[in-house]
Amino acid sequence: MIMTEPATDREEDLLEALLEAPGIDRAALAARLELEPEALARLEDRAVVHGRLERDGRGEFRLSPEGHRIARRIARHHRTLACFFEQLGMAREAANREACTLEHGVSDEAIARLADHLHCPAPCERPCEGSGEEAEGHPLLDYGEGERVCITAVRPCGRYRRLMDMGVVPGEEVVVRRRLSNHAVVIEVKGCEIGLSPECAATVLATPCP
Repeated sequence: MIMTEPATDREEDLLEALLEAPGIDRAALAARLELEPEALARLEDRAVVHGRLERDGRGEFRLSPEGHRIARRIARHHRTLACFFEQLGMAREAANREACTLEHGVSDEAIARLADHLHCPAPCERPCEGSGEEAEGHPLLDYGEGERVCITAVRPCGRYRRLMDMGVVPGEEVVVRRRLSNHAVVIEVKGCEIGLSPECAATVLATPCP
């Protein structure tokens, strides 16, 4: 008979780790969670008792439907918070540390409202599109007047949705028409000129057109 009680923070960390790395071995899992093997075994047993983990035919652990639900919820919390902290200027590693600290206590409603404000991908179970340091290209601020560039990514910002509506989207070719004294940039998109503040232009990554 499955017992039900709220998952502990450590158990949620375990479920989240298995969601993100389903083939991870127990030694690597213990190291990732900073647990001794004995402590990991106790945590796994607890998750089995509460119906959040189950064993496959080889006796290895896998997420049950309930475990998968909890793991997805925590992953959403983590990535929304990390996205928010990165937008505040924090380095990715620091943003992830803060997200790990706060992801268990924050409410689903708060995360939903924050994700909506940031325009994160629903249900924000993956990093926000264009927010990664691995994105190709340089900010529009780096290009000079007359340069034709192809947008590769748009990092979430306060005007993210507005930029999308104006055609500033990955794959679109734009021309840098003017650079203003206040460092704002005027670009041409589909025959229309659009002015971008320095903060907004910094979130749009592009590469020179061939």
